[in-house]
Parts: sequence; C-alpha cells; structure tokens
Amino acid sequence: MDSFVKGLKCINCEEQYPISPMFEGCPRCRSEHFSANVAVDYDYGRISVNLSRQAFAAWKGEGLWKYAPLLPVGPAAYQISLQEGGTPLVKCGRSSEDLGLKVMVKDESRNPTWSYKDRLACVATAKALEFGAAVTTIASTGNHGAATAAYAAKAGLDCIVFTLPTIPLAMKGLMQGYGAKVIATTWAGRFKFITHGVHNLNWYPLGTYATPLPTGNPYGVEGYKTIAYELCLQLDWDVPDLILCPVANGEGFFGIWRGFKEAKLLGLIDKTPRMVAVELMGGPLSHALKENLDYPQTVPARDSVAFSINGTISSYAAFKTIQDSDGMAIEVSDKDIMAAQEILGREGLYAEPASASSIAALCKMKRLGLLTGISSAIGIVTSSGLKDPGSTSQKKGDLPVVEPELKQLAKVLKEHYHFSSSI
Repeated sequence: MDSFVKGLKCINCEEQYPISPMFEGCPRCRSEHFSANVAVDYDYGRISVNLSRQAFAAWKGEGLWKYAPLLPVGPAAYQISLQEGGTPLVKCGRSSEDLGLKVMVKDESRNPTWSYKDRLACVATAKALEFGAAVTTIASTGNHGAATAAYAAKAGLDCIVFTLPTIPLAMKGLMQGYGAKVIATTWAGRFKFITHGVHNLNWYPLGTYATPLPTGNPYGVEGYKTIAYELCLQLDWDVPDLILCPVANGEGFFGIWRGFKEAKLLGLIDKTPRMVAVELMGGPLSHALKENLDYPQTVPARDSVAFSINGTISSYAAFKTIQDSDGMAIEVSDKDIMAAQEILGREGLYAEPASASSIAALCKMKRLGLLTGISSAIGIVTSSGLKDPGSTSQKKGDLPVVEPELKQLAKVLKEHYHFSSSI
C-alpha cells in the first residue's frame, strides 16, 4: 500500500521529525518540567483526492486496517489483527429519558481483550514489526498490559509487562494468559526498567515511561482515531455534541479527537464534538484548568476503585485536546462511578468502574447545569466490568442464601432486593 505518512510533528512547537522509534516526545520542547507529544503527520491533500463519504465507507480491511490510509503502517504484511474495532454504539433509553438528551455508549468492551487498548496495541505492535523490534514492553496495571501481551503473541514477539503487586487477579491472569513475562515491582521501578530496555536493549515500548509528562507511543495513539471514524459511520455523519472519555495519560482521549479533526479536515463532517476528559477528584487536568496552568502538573496520589484512571499526571496531548475542542475536564468520585456502573447495568452493559466514569460525568454535568443546549452525548465505555468484578461484589455484598422454601424466597426478595412478589 502506498503510504501517506509524512513524518512526526510536535503538537506544541510543530517541529517535524522523520518516522523513527521516537517515544519520549519532542526534544526541542523538552525541559525539566515539560514534554510535548509528537504525532504522526499525513499527506492529507493526497488522501483527500476523490474522497467522499461513500468512498470512505467503502474502504476495506481486516479489523482497524479498514482505515489503513490514515494509519502509520505501510506494508500489509505487518498489519496484524485480532478483529479489533467495529464495536457497537448502544442507545441508552433510560439514561436519555433521565438526562433529557440522546445518550449513547460506544462499548469498547467488545474488543478482543475487552478494552479499547486493543486499538493502540494493534497499531503500535504492527509498527514494532515494521521497525524490526523483537521485544515489546509496557508498564501497566491492567488493560494496557493485557492488550500489549495479546498483540505481541499474535505478532510472534516477546513481551515484558511491568506491573504492581496489587493488580486485580483478573488482570494478572489476562497478561499471563497471553504468554507475557509479567513482573511486579514499584511504581517508579517499572519506568526505570523500561527506560533501560529502550535505551540499551532495543525494547519497543507501547506506552509511556519517560518524565516529566507522559508522551507514550505516537503510533499506537493512531489506533484510537478509528473510534471517531466508526462513530461517524454509525451516526451517518451526524456528530454528537459531546464525547466523554475516561482519562489517565489521555492517549485515547487525544486519539479520538485526532480522528474527528481528520474527518473534518477531509471534508467528511461539518463539525467536531466537544471533548470531555473524565478524571477522579483532584485530577491533573482539572487542576491545570482551575489554576490556569500551561500544562498538567503532578497531583497527590489518592485511593480509588477506578484504578485504570488513578494516575497523578496526565499528558500535554490530553490538555491540548480540551483546549482545541472547547472541551472540559469533569471530576467524579467513587460514589459517582459506582452509581454509574449500576445505571449502565440497567442498560444491559457491565463496565469496569473506570469505564463507567464517562456516564458518571454526564450525570454530574446534569446536576451542575452544564448540559444546556446539549442534545446528544456519547460515553466511551473503555473496558469490561469483568476486569474488576471485585469492586461490584464489594458494593453489592454477599449473596443471600435461602433454604428451598417459598416463604423464605419471598422474604429475601422483599428485604434484600426490595422486590415484592405473590409467590
């Protein structure tokens, strides 16, 4: 396939760089306190030749590679796939009625390892093959590690995942199940090991490891753009007012925004949505906006049921996404999140707590009067609740146990579940 990739470009100073294994951001911008992400730059003029909505919809390919002209991997031989993407857009009738707008969920739990990290891992690992890498690596407490391990297995690459001793059993089992070499260490120790591997052993990282701000894998971020492309097609090009996305480092948040920006640049859509970053209380993006900072700064650590978004720093890319999209950051509590998990459950969806935060934020925006003039919103559910069933079980408590007697059954249904029946 003819490649439309021009190179890498800093999202801050716009300095251009050749395509290379470049994972620590823009060296021109880097300072003791700041690092800017680089992003893949394409020849959009060539891509747009004879491009229409009909032509875009007719593109063919396996998994994400349907959108290969807008992805950074040229040779088809490297385009590995586990049939990721193509996830459903679910209309949420009860939530729409309660909130007074059209509420939909992009259910990313339907991906091969049950999270949207598969989109990143698919493209990043394909690029690892193109670069000739033999080992992929990641620091992760769950979804990112599982996806990295799965796509390394598909590509025939060795994979080393550095995690924490406290990760949920389900996450540990997933990583190991795909054959990854999983090692638990300290929070900072993970990044120390990866830095050594990247600098000295030619390891290929699928996520961030450098400081001061997360910069990540610029090729993997491109996989997230396909969420925006799919939404455009699923909505018949009628873009929603809001996209709400759980955010830690913000790679998915940034990638989805890039997809919408590209679609508008190519003349496929007339407007772009406002992007809402959903964080835990005291999150770094919220702090930066409240304090009128130029970029996120580290915030104190806090405990939360939503471990997937429980970081102390976010990326400049996520911060810039909020600015560029006229978006916002919304902070949610554990109480908000677990209530939202129940709301999604009533819609037939079981979301990991961090993933339920997108709907938690939408409910909070309603309470704060921030939905005036908003007619449609999409929450990104990034991962399945089966990744952390313990959180649900802890809230719900032990199962009631009854003898096989109808009177006992009626009593338990009424007292435990507030369900009256003429048993």
